[in-house]
Amino acid sequence: MSLPSPRNRPAFLVDLLVSGSVAGLAVWWWHQFRLGGLLFGGLTGLALLGRRRRPVVVFALVAALTAAFVPISVGGSALHEGMLLVALAVAMYSVVVHAERLRTGAIVGVMALLWATVLQACRTWLEWGAPPTFDSVGSVLLGSAGYGAVVWAAGLSVRTFWQQRKVAEERVRTAEREREHVTRLAVAQERARIARELHDIVAHSLSVMILQANGAEYAFEHDPRRAREALRTIGSTGRDALGEIKQLVQMLRDEGADDHDPVALDRVGAVVARARDAGLAVHLVVDGSPPDVPGGMALAVYRIVQESLTNTLKHAGPATAATVRVAYGPDRIEVDVTDTGAGVPRVVPGGHGLVGMRERVSLYGGAFDAGPRLGGGWRVRALIPLLAKAAV
Repeated sequence: MSLPSPRNRPAFLVDLLVSGSVAGLAVWWWHQFRLGGLLFGGLTGLALLGRRRRPVVVFALVAALTAAFVPISVGGSALHEGMLLVALAVAMYSVVVHAERLRTGAIVGVMALLWATVLQACRTWLEWGAPPTFDSVGSVLLGSAGYGAVVWAAGLSVRTFWQQRKVAEERVRTAEREREHVTRLAVAQERARIARELHDIVAHSLSVMILQANGAEYAFEHDPRRAREALRTIGSTGRDALGEIKQLVQMLRDEGADDHDPVALDRVGAVVARARDAGLAVHLVVDGSPPDVPGGMALAVYRIVQESLTNTLKHAGPATAATVRVAYGPDRIEVDVTDTGAGVPRVVPGGHGLVGMRERVSLYGGAFDAGPRLGGGWRVRALIPLLAKAAV
């Protein structure tokens, strides 16, 4: 027989204690019957070892054992008769507590009551040589009913306790799973947000710096002035990118810090100027005055313009002109970035550009669209409602 697992070991020890106690009492109370007492105690104790896993089967075995040993107990004291009832009561209690359905426990309780009455009536008949009277059977039935009711009530209270404990433990486990899910979701959202920020900062800055470096190398011998301007633009772009990365790192370190740039709307012109310095003919049109909006919404507008111009610099080709239109309305902000470059697909496998812009807009319940224009070129359009709140 394999040993029980550590989780089930306490229950097994309880079963061993119960079985040993019943067997010991039977051997002690029935010592005058010698072999009969040993057999009843040993067999009953062995049967009760399975009371938790097969309670109904154990009850049937114990009932059969009590019936088989009724003739042996004839001539003994009330203790011998009581031992039969103790074994039957333990088996009935086990059914009430451990059966899958409580209805099974109720049926077994009635059966145990009738069986105990029959056993005592048969023992009386065997002992006195005459069938019991109706009055004696009634009194035995009444006594067995009271005894069985106490045992059944005890089993029901224990069953209810363990069921409530099981429900409470399941609620705790469910709460823990939900908490872990929420934590993982929050971590995933935070990682996605950080990835968007890093992509927008690094991609835009490196694109401008690479273009300026190529231009400086080309103009180094023929036009030193333009080369120096390109180098200054590289330095300025690098410093701006470094400042934005430092700001992002500081935001990650300080949980109480505002995680958005409140002046992002005012910096849209700086992004356009940087793209213009990189050689892109870009025109900025601003309709209305920048409203007082949450920092995250302002940053979304800023990053959409930045990423759109970055894609134009990277994919549109030479001799490309771009137009950035930002319209501040009473109920929404509209961003429209168009260029005259080649209308080729600008979605790079594994890239974050268009995906990041779409996520920023959807966070505020807005609409986003990006694709080639019918007349040639590329268009990015975003609508962000001002009354929207960030999705939670």
